[in-house]
Amino acid sequence: MNNLINVSELQEVSETLLITVYLRSLETKREDRLIKDDKSVEIVNSINYNFPKFDSESNQTIVAIRTAIIDEVVKNFISQNPHATIVSLGTGLSTRFFRVDNGLINWFGIDLPRVKPAWDTLLGGESERFQYLPYSVLDFEWIKQIQSKTSKKILFIAEGLLIYFSESEVKQLIITLKNNFAGSELIFDAMGKFSAKNSQLNPGVSETNASFKWGVNNLKEIETWDRGIKLIDQCYYFDKYKKRLGWLGLIKYIPVLKSQGKIGHLRFIQ
Repeated sequence: MNNLINVSELQEVSETLLITVYLRSLETKREDRLIKDDKSVEIVNSINYNFPKFDSESNQTIVAIRTAIIDEVVKNFISQNPHATIVSLGTGLSTRFFRVDNGLINWFGIDLPRVKPAWDTLLGGESERFQYLPYSVLDFEWIKQIQSKTSKKILFIAEGLLIYFSESEVKQLIITLKNNFAGSELIFDAMGKFSAKNSQLNPGVSETNASFKWGVNNLKEIETWDRGIKLIDQCYYFDKYKKRLGWLGLIKYIPVLKSQGKIGHLRFIQ
């Protein structure tokens, strides 16, 4: 126990990054796993933390589905752009780089300065193609650094992030990305307004001091924010991996519940 890493400095929203890394590690150990994430298993095994408080089979399934869907989008983007630049917004302890790296991509993680020590220790620190920019996502100083490193289109990832922002903050972020990175894309998860108003019902988040803020029932609404924002794809969690969903699969037949969990894919045009 004395050799385990203490991450007690993580507070509120930053603590939620431990939920997903833990659930990904549990998923990896299943015979019917949807993702294989050995890095998350390694991270969880090295941390001194009360992870079992996040145990929830339904939450684990949702996180696994979300991760698998976004992994597929990222892999497809990389297959079409082998030297791609990927920017992980609110990166936390995301291990996606290790799952999708083709040996050519450049990856930038952006998150709060206080998260960087844990990121350095648990993910092995920076390399030429794997870097961390210590900023709040809403502190747009990081944009200049990204622009100085590439002029090509970028795939931005916002996984488990926008739901903790207010709608005005989400709108500001997306429009800022559109204004600065024409031709680039954003893949993100979202929840419906009912879920956003009921953080206490989420078995993981209810164990932290964080709370959901942004919910949207129809992702097409985002296109109304700016004519340069285009929704090029969307999918609902409960339409995927039917065998694994079990009883959760019934949710797809209840429209108000089906729309609570989804993935959106935007492209920014001039």
